[in-house]
Amino acid sequence: MVNKPMLPLSPYPKKWEKPLKGTMKISFNIAVLNTKTSFGVIAHDSEGFVIGRGFSLKNEEMAGHWVNSMLSKKASRLLDC
Repeated sequence: MVNKPMLPLSPYPKKWEKPLKGTMKISFNIAVLNTKTSFGVIAHDSEGFVIGRGFSLKNEEMAGHWVNSMLSKKASRLLDC
């Protein structure tokens, strides 16, 4: 027996879009499995080229606000802010 998906399916295909000229796009991803939390950040310029990236893995369960805080720090270091 197949279960219905928990998340609704998107009615339209989504694709990555380049940021506006003279700007950059910063993308974050977070994954949590049991007591492991991984997160990453990547920055693209207006041509779509990667200008920086970072990734970390923590062997501990983390609350969402802590993960967001760590991603902000990672992005700051990545962009030399």
